[in-house]
Amino acid sequence: MNLLAPHGTKEGMEEERLVAALRNAEPEAVQELLARYGDRLLRSAFLLCGNEAEAQDLVQDTFLEALRAGPRFRGRSTLYTWLHGILLNLTRHYHRDRKRLVYDDELVGREASEPQDNLAGLDVATGSASLTSALRQLSQPHREVLILRFYENMKVHEVAAHLGVSQGTVKSRLHYALSQMQKLLPAELNLFGAGGTKETAQR
Repeated sequence: MNLLAPHGTKEGMEEERLVAALRNAEPEAVQELLARYGDRLLRSAFLLCGNEAEAQDLVQDTFLEALRAGPRFRGRSTLYTWLHGILLNLTRHYHRDRKRLVYDDELVGREASEPQDNLAGLDVATGSASLTSALRQLSQPHREVLILRFYENMKVHEVAAHLGVSQGTVKSRLHYALSQMQKLLPAELNLFGAGGTKETAQR
């Protein structure tokens, strides 16, 4: 499966039609979801697991699970948030099966040349080797909140809902993750702004 090639129609399904097709387990629904969200999920999967081949597999499994779970989708979140929740669960299983993550700097370098519409403070295009090395040293929970807050551009309450934890837990993890990243990254890579970590962690 080529995650970078669009499979949907030019106009794409309307959201209501797409949800109905998903609930009916129609294969075209998965094709449309792939066309809309495949690239974004792939980049997020890579940041979470650190390996290009595994990220591809995780995203494929995400869409297969979406097809199976489609009839149970109730619309309490956006389709992308629902898909990302599936991806997150699959990634956690992946982490439990691996004791050590190996980050692929080549993929991050390639991402630097692509549009980063969903990327906020966490700039994959800047200092890819330093960034991946720093991410590798964070624990899974701290990596998750960092990616959700800065890559997925979620607010603190959205991250909390997505992870099923309290906002206080998110703020604590985010504050620690930001502090660690600022220590681990070279001084010239000021990815998170000059205002320190406390303000950013509270938003």
